[in-house]
Amino acid sequence: MYPAILIRCGVDWVRHHEGFKDSNPYSRCEEAIKVCTCLWEDQWGKSDLVYVEPAAVAAYWAEFFHAEDPLADELEWREGLIKRSGQYDSFEEWQKWFKQSYAKVYKDDNIWLSLLMTSWAHTHQYEVFYCDDSWEFRPAASYLPTSELWRLTPHTDNVAIILKELWLEELKAYLESGFTIADKDMPYVGKAEALGFDVKKYRLVWPSRANRMSDFLELGEMVADIILPPGDDWYRHLDNIIFAHDHVDITSLVNRAKYVFGSRRRLLELTIDNTPDEAKMQASAEGWLVPEMETAPAL
Repeated sequence: MYPAILIRCGVDWVRHHEGFKDSNPYSRCEEAIKVCTCLWEDQWGKSDLVYVEPAAVAAYWAEFFHAEDPLADELEWREGLIKRSGQYDSFEEWQKWFKQSYAKVYKDDNIWLSLLMTSWAHTHQYEVFYCDDSWEFRPAASYLPTSELWRLTPHTDNVAIILKELWLEELKAYLESGFTIADKDMPYVGKAEALGFDVKKYRLVWPSRANRMSDFLELGEMVADIILPPGDDWYRHLDNIIFAHDHVDITSLVNRAKYVFGSRRRLLELTIDNTPDEAKMQASAEGWLVPEMETAPAL
């Protein structure tokens, strides 16, 4: 099991355990840390445990704000936190107010810090990210509901093996086009929907004639978009064709992955000798998937 999926499973188990129904969200988060730590040790031993606690609390509070089946006390806490945090333009102001107003219960720990960060992020279109021993905000991305996670879990190994083989083919194609790609491990457990493809940082070096600074490939996001494309409701759902009747259609998976991977590579290839907008227009004309072009504001 992938670390991010294991942690999401631990969080979901705690939220629905009968023994914790009379506790409060903070206490359940404490239990989630314990459960995730035990699960982690059973799977991989005690190495890298320093990342389990922040990963567990980040996953817990993210689910707290996105849960499809919120508990009564979660609803009460959530409504209050959203109402309050949305009133502050800066996180520092929000944190200062909360620490002063709830001085009797507040502690300088990962649980409260992540809760305050996640509540502020939720009302300001960010998400919370923990890596390299630090917390930070990143632009919000579509969320994977737990119900969709459970539908995906039986297929993760097979899907990941196929995607890994296709990615290795893509790497060869990048090299043939003159690119160089180097990967480096990150101290990050990743997101469940990325199936472990986001725990490395992929640095892309352009061919010399492009005269461009190196870029990073967000492989984890590409993998997530292949199997769990974002919907109109800002949530990720299993691709209906790939996972028809909750079985994996291998042909559809391969075709979709080649299209998503190939679209990114082709756009980069066209950008070697063209401006980004020209490259997007050409890639679109060729039938590839391209991001929307930015338009100049009306005068």
